[in-house]
Amino acid sequence: MDSLEITINAADGELAAEFWCAALDYRIRYRRGRYLVLDPAEGTGPQLVVQTVDAGTGPGGVHLDLRVDRREETVARLTARGARVQHEVTEAGRTWTVMLDPDGNEFCVCPARAT
Repeated sequence: MDSLEITINAADGELAAEFWCAALDYRIRYRRGRYLVLDPAEGTGPQLVVQTVDAGTGPGGVHLDLRVDRREETVARLTARGARVQHEVTEAGRTWTVMLDPDGNEFCVCPARAT
């Protein structure tokens, strides 16, 4: 796995990003559409992605994004370990797979970010 991101769904992405930056000493790395990507201001830690969602729609809360070089192979490996594919999403030329772990917790398998 290349990297791990923690994604936080929020009705007000800007407000949520401001809160989490203050709470964790993070900074906004960049904005892309409905996504705000946050990094630790100093040191190391997981990247946070604040995803603006319509209030009352879609899954709420927090989920993991696994950033990998070979998405399809990773999906197959995790399916063999008991995960289920929920659906695929294509947005802005990128495709990722939304999956459920064996207990039904949502996570995403995404292509690695270009550095």
